[in-house]
Amino acid sequence: MAQQEQEAAPRVRVARHGRYVRVVTIDNPPVNALDTAAYRELLQAFEEISVATDVRAVVLTAAGRRAFCAGSDIRDFGHQHLDEPLEPIRHSKLVKSVFDAIWDCPVPVVACINGPALGAGVGLAASCDFIIAADDAVLGLPEINVGVLGGARALARLVPPQRVRLMMYTGRRVPFAELEPYGSVLSTLPADTVLEAALDLASEIAGKSPTAIRLAKKGLSHLEVADLSPSDGYKYEQSLTEQLAHHPDAARAAAAFFEGTTAVFD
Repeated sequence: MAQQEQEAAPRVRVARHGRYVRVVTIDNPPVNALDTAAYRELLQAFEEISVATDVRAVVLTAAGRRAFCAGSDIRDFGHQHLDEPLEPIRHSKLVKSVFDAIWDCPVPVVACINGPALGAGVGLAASCDFIIAADDAVLGLPEINVGVLGGARALARLVPPQRVRLMMYTGRRVPFAELEPYGSVLSTLPADTVLEAALDLASEIAGKSPTAIRLAKKGLSHLEVADLSPSDGYKYEQSLTEQLAHHPDAARAAAAFFEGTTAVFD
């Protein structure tokens, strides 16, 4: 009975921080590996956040200190029987849908990395807008050591091509601190301060115009994947600015600026 209750326990928790920030916490002891249930819960969490009108920023973190996410639960692969050839395909689609849900979240997502991020953990971190990591946290793609592949494309958002190849071919773990020169990690801090820093950043963002923030993220996400010339990219950004200019938030922000006050967006 105890084992059944443990298996049925939620792997992902969603909580409020203040009025407009959500904290999504992976909680699947001992190392927050992601089984099928955890992936489904993460997907559901971000799908619900994406349609919630009162969410302005998200923090993605994990419980405990042993790992932010040790990757996909290797025990899940044992359930992908050879007589069910479509199961690995379904699993791969589920994993991709989780990364896409985070990447496409209409509000900024701050990754609070409080321990090792391995395999799918790299994908989760790379799908966020920002990464704030513990100064002793590492990342790596250990798939090569267990007979599978994956994660290179996500890692390519964080490190240059040769580092991707080195980590992919060897499974080496690299400190997040080494990513700071690439600009792919916002900061590395003592482990007991990373959550506070992530919440402070999310709260700062949540204090801005929600309309402006959503349009800004839409523009940044689109420009990162679109094959646009600088001129066409700027034209697209101008179209978003025009949308914002006709919104009451724009007038409120401008008025506060000229009054020397801080605009409040309820």
